[in-house]
Amino acid sequence: MYFKMIVPFLAVILAVANAGMTGGFKDADINEEGVKNALQFAVAQYNRQSNDAYVSEVASVVKARKQVVAGLKYVFTVNMGRTSCRKGGVQNLCTVHEDPSFARVTECNITVWTKPWDNFIKVLENTCLDSKKEN
Repeated sequence: MYFKMIVPFLAVILAVANAGMTGGFKDADINEEGVKNALQFAVAQYNRQSNDAYVSEVASVVKARKQVVAGLKYVFTVNMGRTSCRKGGVQNLCTVHEDPSFARVTECNITVWTKPWDNFIKVLENTCLDSKKEN
């Protein structure tokens, strides 16, 4: 009983210590496991919701930030592009297509909220803007 109560408490303490104090956003290390997991989850959600026949992947990470809230909030600005891998196929490695007209790279703002100690993760925002329209 005591162990079940202390584990979530320790998880919160570790998350706060690792992410900083509650409050504003700070830069996140894209190589950090929690950051990678949040972005990977968001990309999987994006592909599930997309009507495109091809899988999209992150071409580049422009910015990654995190904030301690009731859990951790990650905010990413990434460039997403189409791969040559079709959805539903067997994929080993899908990279963004080399042909820019096929890849259709777009800038996306993605916000993910996670509470790892509760095994909870949710995409709050995934707004992709066609970067060609902005130029």
